[in-house]
Formats: sequence, C-alpha cells, structure tokens
Amino acid sequence: MNTLGERIKKARESNNLSQTELAELIGIKSSSGVISNWERDLNKPDAEKIVKLCNVLKISLSYLLDYYGDSEFQVTFAEQSLIKKYRSLDGYGRKAINNVLDVEYERCNTVIEEDMPAYITKPYYAVGASAGNGEYLFDDLDCTAISLPDTPLNNKADLVIAVRGHSMEPTYYDGDKLLVKQQSELNIGDIGVFIINGESFVKELGKDKLISHNKQYQDIHCSDYDNMITVGKVIGSI
Repeated sequence: MNTLGERIKKARESNNLSQTELAELIGIKSSSGVISNWERDLNKPDAEKIVKLCNVLKISLSYLLDYYGDSEFQVTFAEQSLIKKYRSLDGYGRKAINNVLDVEYERCNTVIEEDMPAYITKPYYAVGASAGNGEYLFDDLDCTAISLPDTPLNNKADLVIAVRGHSMEPTYYDGDKLLVKQQSELNIGDIGVFIINGESFVKELGKDKLISHNKQYQDIHCSDYDNMITVGKVIGSI
C-alpha cells in the first residue's frame, strides 16, 4: 500500500468494519465523512486519532505510517495476521509450524547440488610452455591441479599449461592458461607444445620450423634438433 489512506482502508476491510463502525469505535461522528476523507487522502488523522486507529484496527504505528526507522525488518499486514495466528497455537501447533518453516527455509536457502555447475580437475603447470626462450618441462616443474567447468572442450584437454613469454602474441599472451591435448603428431598450422633439449615451447608447427606469431621473436628451425618431442596440441585457453 502506497498511501496512508490506502493503508487505513486495507486495515479497516481486514477487520470487517464499515466506515461508520470505524468512526464510532474511534469516537468521531459517523456522518461526518471523516473516515472517507482519510481513505481518499483528502486529509489526515491527527496524532490522537492515529493512536486510536492502531488500537482499533490492531495494527502497528510503523505499518500505518509506513515508517520503520533504521530497521530493515518490516512486517506487512498479511504477515501480522500470520503472527497473530501463530501466537494462538498451543505448543504442539507451534512445534509443527516450526518444523515446516525449518524444512522450507533450508530448501529455499540451500544451493541444490544438481543446480551447481559441474567441475573437472586437470593437471596444471603454472610454469610451463615458453613463448620466449624456453622453459623446462615436465620433470623439473611442479604440477598442481586446476578445476575447470565441465565442458566438452575442457574434457578434451589432458593438461593445462601456463604461457611464459611473448613470442605467441597476439594469439596467446604471457600468463594465459592453455588447454593441451596430449598427442605425438600435429598437422602443419597446429599450435602445440614442444620440448627441445629439455626446454619447452609453445609454437605453431610449420613445414620445417616452429613459428612465433610475434615477429620480434625468431622461429625455431626443426632441422637443427633431432630430439624434438611433441607434447600435444593446444586446443584452446581458459
């Protein structure tokens, strides 16, 4: 209810009182049209009449004036009616209502497990493939675990490796986390993680070289290395 008059009318009707009956109960002439004027917001009751209205209509001053001070806890007229009913119950009735309230409160305020997003765990190398001068992989690096949303792409990845360096910008930046599917063979144009002489690199596989996307960095010619190992294909990032 938005206005004082509307709240008076709502409370009067909830108590099954006519305007005439309400006027008589608070001590004003029923023929004066005062109650009607209040409910239409043509004028307002004084402090003495406001107190009488609250007593007769069994409502709080806060409700009638729609003022609750600094408190955020407000009780509507409908809620007041429920409280009155609750107070009329015996011990058994109150216990029954409390049990229902506890169950429903928990239901409405607990995140249902099936509504929660599913996650999967993958091995994560925080210091991993270099987009620069090389990092050592895998034995010399600490492997932890990382949780990822359970998506088809994330499920395809076997591990997650952090990028270190700038040679693959603007495709991948320093600090990006790469999803890597372990496989020993890649196609030309695939971006992968490679180990050369114990150092790891993230590069694009060319015909006879590993290509840096940042032209400020040199490509790596594969023919110079007989012991290059392909760790896997980069299938995305997170």
